[in-house]
Amino acid sequence: MADERKGECQGNADRCTLGDDCPKFGLLLRESRDRKRRVKGCGDPVARGKRNRAKGDSKARRARKMLGIAGANTRHEELWGGALRVEMKAGAQIEPIATRFRAAHAQSQASRSVGDIRPFVLVAMPDGESDGLAVMRLSVLADLLEIIRENGNW
Repeated sequence: MADERKGECQGNADRCTLGDDCPKFGLLLRESRDRKRRVKGCGDPVARGKRNRAKGDSKARRARKMLGIAGANTRHEELWGGALRVEMKAGAQIEPIATRFRAAHAQSQASRSVGDIRPFVLVAMPDGESDGLAVMRLSVLADLLEIIRENGNW
């Protein structure tokens, strides 16, 4: 008696990014909107989109909790409350920013004086713009916001 929960992935093999490994064989997940059951790690566009959305939603929930932002429990940042207007980005699209931030942080750490406890902020000044960008760790921003709230300046 074969396990009916296992089988070949029913994703779109023509558009799958796994190449020769498609279709995958394994435990079939729940039926999706298009009435197909996929194997974990399926490379078709529908499966990738669902994974990307779930990852982004998860990171947005974590960020919102860290910043103490109240408001509607929704993935749409436009409906979040709080004193900041937030736009969430996650995944490969922000890797260049994260790479530059890590490099700048390492450079700053290497030349930091003993006992210097100031938080690190990367300031980027793009060509053709008079105003720059500030990039910092979310935990540092959350700490700064908490200090501002405690002092009643917010």
